[in-house]
Amino acid sequence: MLTTFLVLGICFMVVFGIGFLSLNEQKISRNFLKSTQAYLAADSGVEDSLYRLIKNKNYQATNSLDIAGSAATISISQSGNKKIINVIGEKDNRFRNLGVILEIDDSSVSFFYGVQVGEGGMIMSNNSRISGSIYSNGSISGGNGAIITGDAWVASLPAGVNQESSVNNSDFIFGQTVPQIDAAQSFTPSASDQLTKISLMLKKTGAPGNKTVRILTDNNGSPSKNLVASGAYGTLNYSQISQNSYNWTDVTFNAPPFLTAGTKYWIVVDAFADSGNYFWWAKDSTNAYAGGVGKYSANWNAANPVWNNSGGDMAFRAWLGGISNSISALAIGGNAHANTINSCNITNDAYFQTISDSTVGGTEYPNSPDPGMENMPISENNISDWKSIAEAGGIINGDYVLINNAVGELGPKKIIGNLSVLNGADLTVTGTIYVTGLVTISNNAIIRLGPNYGETSGMLLSDDAINVSNGCVFYSNGDGTYLMFLSTKTGSAINISNNTNTVIFYAANGTVNINNNAALKEVTAYSINLANGAQIIYESGLASVKFSSGSGAGWAIKSWRETE
Repeated sequence: MLTTFLVLGICFMVVFGIGFLSLNEQKISRNFLKSTQAYLAADSGVEDSLYRLIKNKNYQATNSLDIAGSAATISISQSGNKKIINVIGEKDNRFRNLGVILEIDDSSVSFFYGVQVGEGGMIMSNNSRISGSIYSNGSISGGNGAIITGDAWVASLPAGVNQESSVNNSDFIFGQTVPQIDAAQSFTPSASDQLTKISLMLKKTGAPGNKTVRILTDNNGSPSKNLVASGAYGTLNYSQISQNSYNWTDVTFNAPPFLTAGTKYWIVVDAFADSGNYFWWAKDSTNAYAGGVGKYSANWNAANPVWNNSGGDMAFRAWLGGISNSISALAIGGNAHANTINSCNITNDAYFQTISDSTVGGTEYPNSPDPGMENMPISENNISDWKSIAEAGGIINGDYVLINNAVGELGPKKIIGNLSVLNGADLTVTGTIYVTGLVTISNNAIIRLGPNYGETSGMLLSDDAINVSNGCVFYSNGDGTYLMFLSTKTGSAINISNNTNTVIFYAANGTVNINNNAALKEVTAYSINLANGAQIIYESGLASVKFSSGSGAGWAIKSWRETE
């Protein structure tokens, strides 16, 4: 009996031990499962937040998600140019925490000139002054005492498209993986003239960087390694290309090359392999363009480059010919470059086809090629993206008015109506503002760039006119940061009668009127009227102005980790 009880006791202990271990394992498994579910809930919260931030969707700084019986509590905060996402995942009192830091991949817009002017040209009235250089796609005329202290460039304009392939029925990706790195398209002009610019139908993934575009001669049906002329190259600016849809992107040349009718030439885009940052070139898979063909290579400049057929024509336009422009009645402290120069006093050298009634302190260079037109630094893609950023922050239906020393904060916001800041009112811009109507800033109003911008610049854009007058004050966040006022309006787009040293004015489709005694940092417009005594004083930092949104910018993940 004793032996039997002893054996039964041992068996009971073994069974109990096995049962205890089994129950403990089940408990551990349940805890592990619930902990995993809590982690997945936190991960879902992070993914939802990333989608909303990166895709510019609406989001709340504090919110929660229910995921199949689990919960995610989300907190999004901002520190300078960073967004900090903290998510607590929970399942039956099991908790897992995730932290992600996003940082702005800034969009840089380069303003290399104190003034850049489109085809409408510029009028400088008596004693007006540009401290810096000017590049104009239209003629510049001056009045008594009008001065440009730097160089003056006046381009000849493209006469029209001579060759093109504009069908887009398939895609060609290049700059991602070998061998589709460098891309090319040949064309055959029907007239002998200068190639003033080319246009390429592109979109991008990521931020592939600026690329060099060359016009090369033909070598037995493939690109050679020889430029048509020494200046037959230009820069493809990636920040002007959309990530969402195909758009035409212009490339102008260091010196427009002369092309001969009936001769084949090659447009070659020089890229490098980057799996996360690359270009898409719209393609016609039917090869309908008879004057050329698309090709690609792993390295156009190799000792013996190998070129392969791309399976279609790349979408392009080749602009030939030009409309001559002039500089007249100005004192120029640097060099002058134009087809025609009239009644100017030039301190340094002059480059021209025709000159009359002018003095040149340096060397004259007759029969110089006309300067090529310069692209505007901001594209329609940039503007569209900024509008989307503003609208994602919410919409105000009706006018927004801040008057009589009132204090307010605004942005990101779309205003369907007018924006008025008047009579000593103080507005802090905390995000991109898009106004469909008129913008009026007047009578000692104050506009500040919010501290949340950090080292980036802010944007206020309007589809109507922007008027700034009567003692207004503008504050940025220090050196290298600015407020940009951008109007998409044609005709009289921006009117300024105020000193605005921390503001950039931009109106690619319209005219900027700068009234008496106003002093500005930079102006870019289709046309500009500079009134008596008005000044533009260029600042070198404008060569790399960073904005926290746009086609070339976005949120980049800097860290992703589990926290305590």
